[in-house]
Parts: sequence; structure tokens; C-alpha cells
Amino acid sequence: MGHDLGYAALALIATTVYYIAFLVFRISARRMEPLRGSRPFRVARLMLTDPIWLGGGLLLFLGLGYEVVAFSEIPLAVAQPIFAIGLVFLIAFSVGVLGERLSTREWTSVALFVLATMLIGLSATSEGELRADDTLTGVLANPWTMIAICAPAVIIAALVWLVGDRRAGGRHAKKLAGVAYGIGAGACAGLAEAGIRGISIVYTETGSVQAVMESAYPYLTIGLAAIALGQLQVALQRCRIAIVAVVLTVIGRTYLILSSTVLFGEEWPQETAAFALRTGGFVLALVALIMFPRYEEPGVNGTPSVTATGSDLRTIR
Repeated sequence: MGHDLGYAALALIATTVYYIAFLVFRISARRMEPLRGSRPFRVARLMLTDPIWLGGGLLLFLGLGYEVVAFSEIPLAVAQPIFAIGLVFLIAFSVGVLGERLSTREWTSVALFVLATMLIGLSATSEGELRADDTLTGVLANPWTMIAICAPAVIIAALVWLVGDRRAGGRHAKKLAGVAYGIGAGACAGLAEAGIRGISIVYTETGSVQAVMESAYPYLTIGLAAIALGQLQVALQRCRIAIVAVVLTVIGRTYLILSSTVLFGEEWPQETAAFALRTGGFVLALVALIMFPRYEEPGVNGTPSVTATGSDLRTIR
């Protein structure tokens, strides 16, 4: 009992640190010049040369690392509520301290997203034997599976970036809401997490770091994580952190499950209860996405309004 309580406490601390990183990224984003998705290398340079962003990145990876340790030692029935609690804390902070406001429709969507996250997590059963035996040479020789998994995430992120830049310009233009950026960043983050899972499986099977480096998964993780972090930084400069964080979390978990089915042969749960939980979670996530407004309403909070064609960063009051 004490063993589980200790890891549960570690999981809560790790999740809290993970979401504190989002707040640090937001502080960094509001200090930066306007970021444009159509200039990804400039976005990367601004992030990597900002000490505040680097501090947030360190917190993010610390949180992720300790989450992996803690969540591997406690049941999912305990882990998922803890993860949801951390998300609720972030939302409460963004509303109570940062002054972000959510409409009734948005609150309903957020609640559905949190519930969907818990249902999807609770649907997990014993995984059986998962395999991740594609070497980098094998992937390059037969790349279609990896392309089929990566292409949707990259295309979604690119479209959100480009459409976001186009919509942000002009006096009467509407800004894309955080749900759009959360979908783009979440899909890439979920795929990066699948890459981490692949690294773990390859290392467990072989016990060899060389085998890990010869697989496609380290490069999948690094590439998709870079896109996700860049998209997140643009999102936090333009949108409410409460919306971005919730959508990113749920879409990331969903894409992780879908990609694991293809990459590692993970099966959809067959037991009636687990099947109902996972299906219900996916349905709730889809309903929440449909309910979310597509564009930000003027003056909803202190979220910065970025002008893509100008050089100033103005704050909506």
C-alpha cells in the first residue's frame, strides 16, 4: 500500500511539473516577437536562444521522465485520475490567476475532454507482447507504414500553422482558437510519445543501445517532438493556455493509441467493459472537438493578439 501511495505521489508531482512547464512556455512566448508558423526555423531559433524557454523544456522532460517511472509502477485506474487532476489544476490556475475566461460551451467541452482522457486510460488492458522490430534500414526500404502514421500529424500541424498565420492578419480577421493549435501539436506529441514507446520496446527486446539507434524511433521522437513544441509555442502566444493544454493532452493520448495499433500491433480491447470505455472515450473526445468554437472571440481574456504582418505584440484587454 505504501509503495503505491509513494508512486501515486510521485505521479502527481511529475504531472504538476509537466504542466508548470506549459506556464513557463507561456511566459516565454509573451516575451517573444510575433511567431509565425510559416517561418519554423526562426521559431526554433527564438525558442532555443531564450533561457526561460530552455528552463521550461527542462521542466517538461523532468516531468515526463518521472511520469514514465511512476505510471509504470501504479495501476492505470490510479494513474489516469492523477493525470486528470493535474490538468484540472492547470485550468483552475489559468482561470483564477491568469484571468482566462471560458464560455459555458467551452467549459462543457473541457469537462468532456477530461472525462474522455480518463475513459481512454482506464480502457487499457494487459498489452501482451508488443513488437517494434523495424530497423531504420527496413523503414527506408519500406517506408509506407511510417509515412501513413506520420503524414496526418505533420499535415495537420502544417495546415494549422499556415491557416493560423493567414487568419491572424488583417484588422477584422479572426484568430484560430486554441483547439486548432491543440489538435496540431497534440497529434505530433502523441506520435513523439509513440516513438518513446518504440525505443522502450526495442531496448527491452534487445538490451542494446545500438539497436535502439538503428531503429526509426529516436528520429521519430525527435522530429515530431520538435514540431509539437514549435506549434505549442505559437499557440501559447496567441491562445488561452487552458484550451491549448486540454486539447493537446487528449489528442496526444488518442493519437498515441491509434499509432500504437499500427506500429506495435496493439489490439483494441476485446473485453466488453474495456471496449465500452475506450469507444466511449473516443466518442466523447470527438463530441468535445465538435463543440469547441473554431475562432477566438475578441476580448475573452489577456491572451496576446499576434499580428502576422507587423512587428509588435499587442495584448487584448
